[in-house]
Amino acid sequence: MIHLTEKDYKVGLWSGGSTTELFIWPEGADYARREFTLRVSSARVDLDESDFTPLMGVTRYIMPLSGGFTLTHPGCAPVVMGPMAEPYRFSGEISTHCVGKATDFNLMLKGAEGEMVLCQEVWHLRPGFNCLYAVEDTVVALEFGYALKAGELLVAFADVPSTAAISAKTLVCFADV
Repeated sequence: MIHLTEKDYKVGLWSGGSTTELFIWPEGADYARREFTLRVSSARVDLDESDFTPLMGVTRYIMPLSGGFTLTHPGCAPVVMGPMAEPYRFSGEISTHCVGKATDFNLMLKGAEGEMVLCQEVWHLRPGFNCLYAVEDTVVALEFGYALKAGELLVAFADVPSTAAISAKTLVCFADV
């Protein structure tokens, strides 16, 4: 288990605001060079309109934590998202225009399959990468109890399935790495 807090995160800029890298894998991965298998981040969308960074070969999941936005892709219906909406999955290769301001949570996968879900009671950890992001202060009970403050991340690479009890709103990500 790896318990990450604000002091462990890496903050940078993107064309529409700032981004906070919460976790990137494998060790030595580099987002700027697009050399990663998975990246967990939170971004601030500060402009009324912005365009997302194109990411070839990357599957993206996104969900506003606060605020909201409308995402549009060429030839597709707009996707309107408010706070804590169902995570939205899309290809990082397609042009993505954003209207609205928000703080969001992201999972990016390159060469891996996975998912992102909002959970509040029980999460069944799967073999591979699992992470739990505390939207609110929460307690995660696995082999031991982990108290997470809002904004903290718990990372687990599991060999076998197991079950975690979660006491409050938590975003859970999984990848088959």
